[in-house]
Amino acid sequence: MINLALPEPLMLALRWALLLGPLALVLFMVRYRELPRRTQVAGLFAFLYGISMVFVTHSIALYFDWWHYGWDALMLNGLPADIMVGGAVLFGPGLYFTFPRTAPLMICLPIIIGLHGTVFSSLEPLVIAGPNWFLGVLFVFATAHIPAIYLAKWTEEDRYLPLRCALLAIMTGGLIFAILPALIMQEMGGTWDLLSKPFWSYALTLPLLTLTSVIGLSANQVLCLQGKGTPIPLDPTKRLVRTGIYAYVSNPMQLSAALSWLVLGLFLQNIWIMGAALMAWVFVQGMVRWHHRHDLLKRFPKGWPNYKENVPEWIPRWTPWTPNTATLHLATDHRALRRLLRGAKGLTVQQTEQLSHYENPDDVTAYSGTAACLMALTHINFAWTVFAYTALIPLLGLAYLAQALRSRMP
Repeated sequence: MINLALPEPLMLALRWALLLGPLALVLFMVRYRELPRRTQVAGLFAFLYGISMVFVTHSIALYFDWWHYGWDALMLNGLPADIMVGGAVLFGPGLYFTFPRTAPLMICLPIIIGLHGTVFSSLEPLVIAGPNWFLGVLFVFATAHIPAIYLAKWTEEDRYLPLRCALLAIMTGGLIFAILPALIMQEMGGTWDLLSKPFWSYALTLPLLTLTSVIGLSANQVLCLQGKGTPIPLDPTKRLVRTGIYAYVSNPMQLSAALSWLVLGLFLQNIWIMGAALMAWVFVQGMVRWHHRHDLLKRFPKGWPNYKENVPEWIPRWTPWTPNTATLHLATDHRALRRLLRGAKGLTVQQTEQLSHYENPDDVTAYSGTAACLMALTHINFAWTVFAYTALIPLLGLAYLAQALRSRMP
């Protein structure tokens, strides 16, 4: 172990270098390599994922006493904001732009073994290492830094869309549930003292947060499967999506964020976090409507105006808007489901002796088995749709991972 024993002024200079160095590297590589737009978008996604997960993983590190930081300047929830930003820039667009053809694990492995394995515990008072600091380093790299670089690589190459959408969902969750509430409490007061909350508040909050999250996650999933793109306008869908949760509300992700902030603010007893729901409304009134006018209307001039006339922005319809009729080929042993679907809108149920199968003219991806039956439930009402996607999100995710593993087997 190398003992640097640097004086405090040099440690302070090192702290700023950890911010300004990565920023300079990214600016240099963008200009020197004349990176195309999609590569720059890939780097931006890597940064956003990185800043979200760096905050979450380093907060976990503080909780387990893997390490903690000295000084009180520019701190957010016990973490130096400049180092968080610098780390997200370096282990995202910085290293990816510099080594675009190198596997992310190979980029990070020398840093894990070399830099952190030799000098990490000698950086006091910048960072004070705990007894299990190296375990924390491995955790941060495995969940924050390496996936960020993979996200950039897959985005530029337009590969592994479901995995990209999953990482973007994790990124969004970190921003909604961690960074923004921490920023609000930093300025307006409040605390993450979760252990002091009574059991009944957890019993009420967790199911509600699950429901609000399902609304946003289901939108992310249907944009991936049926839109063939991501929920981020910089990497947009290739098709207009009007099915699933989008048959009920046109801004499900903004609705999900607003409801989540209301629930989280109530749980933390912080009116300012609840007030953040107003930000989602302002975002829809400004940025989202502008995006609809200048992007969706131009890309989908035939389908978008009709959809917009029938599907509200905020308050979901109780029954779906179904311009076309879907078909469920239902196995004969699903009699209870057949009775439940009698009032379904825009759905025809046909009997089959084979595996159940669901097809919708507005979709490009069909569903089979349990997923087909769950998709049929989305034709009943909004409540059944949220219930169906609570099961569909993990079910389709695991199915994709299983298929990916099978395709790699000899």
